Amino acid sequence: MSRWTRPWRRILIVCTALVAGVASAGAAGAGAAPAAVTPTTPQWWNRGTIPLYSTTAAGGETARMPDGTVRTYQAFSGKPAYLAETDTLTKRVMRMLPLYVPGSPSGEVPADLGAQGAWGVSIDKRGTVYVSTYGYGHVYRLPWKADAVEDLGRPSPRTSFTWEGDTDEHGVFYFGTTEGFGPAPLPGGRLFSWDPATGKYRDYGDFGSKYLFVRSVEASGGKIYAGLGQTTGLFQVDPRTGARVEIPLPPGMPTDKYAYQMEDEAGYLYVLFAGGTTAQVGWVLDLKTLKWKYEIPGYLGQTISQADDQGRVYLIADGELSLFDPRKGTMTKTGFKGGPEQADKGGLGAGKGVARAVDKRVGHELIYGSTGGGDMWTYDPATKASTFEHAVGLVGTPTAPRSLAKGPDGRIYAGGYFQGGLVAYDPATTKWTEYVFRHQIEGMGAHNGKMYFGVYANAELWEYDPALPFGDTNPKKLFDLKEYGQERPWTVVSAGKYVAIGTSPKNTQDNGAVTLYDPATGERRTWNSGLVDGANQISTLTYRDGVIYGGSLGCCNPSDNSKHPGQVFALDAATGSVLWRSTPLPDEQGVNGLTFDGQGRLFGMTYGTVFEISPTDGSLIRSVKEFDYPWSTVTGFQPRAVNMEYDPADGAIYATNGRTRRIDPDTLVDVGPNYVAGFAALSPGASKFYVQNGLLLEVKWY
Repeated sequence: MSRWTRPWRRILIVCTALVAGVASAGAAGAGAAPAAVTPTTPQWWNRGTIPLYSTTAAGGETARMPDGTVRTYQAFSGKPAYLAETDTLTKRVMRMLPLYVPGSPSGEVPADLGAQGAWGVSIDKRGTVYVSTYGYGHVYRLPWKADAVEDLGRPSPRTSFTWEGDTDEHGVFYFGTTEGFGPAPLPGGRLFSWDPATGKYRDYGDFGSKYLFVRSVEASGGKIYAGLGQTTGLFQVDPRTGARVEIPLPPGMPTDKYAYQMEDEAGYLYVLFAGGTTAQVGWVLDLKTLKWKYEIPGYLGQTISQADDQGRVYLIADGELSLFDPRKGTMTKTGFKGGPEQADKGGLGAGKGVARAVDKRVGHELIYGSTGGGDMWTYDPATKASTFEHAVGLVGTPTAPRSLAKGPDGRIYAGGYFQGGLVAYDPATTKWTEYVFRHQIEGMGAHNGKMYFGVYANAELWEYDPALPFGDTNPKKLFDLKEYGQERPWTVVSAGKYVAIGTSPKNTQDNGAVTLYDPATGERRTWNSGLVDGANQISTLTYRDGVIYGGSLGCCNPSDNSKHPGQVFALDAATGSVLWRSTPLPDEQGVNGLTFDGQGRLFGMTYGTVFEISPTDGSLIRSVKEFDYPWSTVTGFQPRAVNMEYDPADGAIYATNGRTRRIDPDTLVDVGPNYVAGFAALSPGASKFYVQNGLLLEVKWY
């Protein structure tokens, strides 16, 4: 473990002691020692907090403060997220402020959680920092010289994300939202402002149901600019009257992108268009004429420097710090792409807190910036010298587990949410191994001695060989499914000679996909239509005798949040033909688990219902409802909440749906006991492993 994470581990030791008692629901006793058992009661062990840590910032900005110092503020994701204030010139962290306030205005944020992260950090001319966050959709404010952040609350009852915003000359903060809470269908994202003079939000409304995201907002010249998605859009808004002017898109711009990030300087608006199935690209808008002036291929956002007296700005394009002249449309490369490791891997990435400022120690202006991983850099235009180093004193945050699976080496692998991360637990030694892997793994599985990681975004597949050292080429990325409009690989399973991947579509697409990859030949095939009826995500896969059986999640489709019954289909792995499709339970909007037993019977699980269907035609044979699930009001469902696998050693089906399930395939009755559990690694073997509030729970069933 790096020195950046040790203080958080001490905190988590205390938290683990407090949370471990949750496991005692349905178990005898708590702690690391085996519970007292009878021959019919399984043993369980709390294996401690899953040690996923990261320093990942989605949002950041640099500014000269009222006292003349230069500060970089970055919001680092975690449980909870925190705002780091760093001396830009010395790269030393001054303080780290958790983004939660006990007793928050609307009362719905648990005091130990707060924000999960933030895409937006904005600093006004008075030194006030605004942070627009996700998780609970609150906005936080840090006035200059304040000791703690203020929680301004959620702008609307349905707000789940507040995105990048900006302040005007009066200190009013403007930002956009995603309205993810509440019943379907989701309304459009909304434009809001918060006025420090009144301490209140103003709602400017949405832009129509096809714009679920007001993804970026910039204030310039007395006007507000709202960048929309997941259908591409850009509007100018009068902050006083709310009147809108739609700005036509650049020539040839696809309509499946977001106006993802915006920055204004010297009369020009720099817009990053990202998402969809084509490469992201930057464009420069002349704010006097509202005409697009230049395209910037390879533009990465997030921030740009202040303009010089000629209107030129420093920005990141193709991973390299570059000087762009908007009057001439010329780009001058500096050659600076970060440290050696960054340069070898594509460069600086999105620019966080890019700024120019005079350093009195050298007597002239330098260019400063940071990365999403907590590194800070300096470039000297006069000498071409540069520095690149980790911010001094930056502490890694705990990361929520996102995926779990048993590897071919017998270890239990876990991946982290958003910031990524990868760890492995060895049941033989009870030891953890931590790896540096800054990618969000949605689903993972073992196949022929290797691990395969399904990574967000663009539905990437990575291959890891546990028999070889972990390093630059292990794991290695094999491919992504961006061209097929795919985003999240929910399920990765071994399927004969193939690795089978089930994915959800991007927010601009309707159909999830099944991909079969042959590691022996490198061949892969993808089907993103014709598998099921209606918009869907592929939520579960299983395999038997040359046929892929899949289940779909019809709830919460990313493109429009439409609702459809969960379906099951059978796909011939050799020919790609769909043998049949069925809707076994029309009132259930997700089939999220599938497995075969030793007799060739096919079983499935929605969230609250277990069922058996015919592997010949998908017809329903029988079902047992464990509890009702409110599909009609659900707007976000993660298929990993349901795990299901048959164990031939004891003839039982093991599953999860908020609790551990042990199901008799002859009766479909859950024989228990039931422990609180999120998701699981349920491969055959006496011990199964479960995520429980960030802990790893081992249950030995027989």
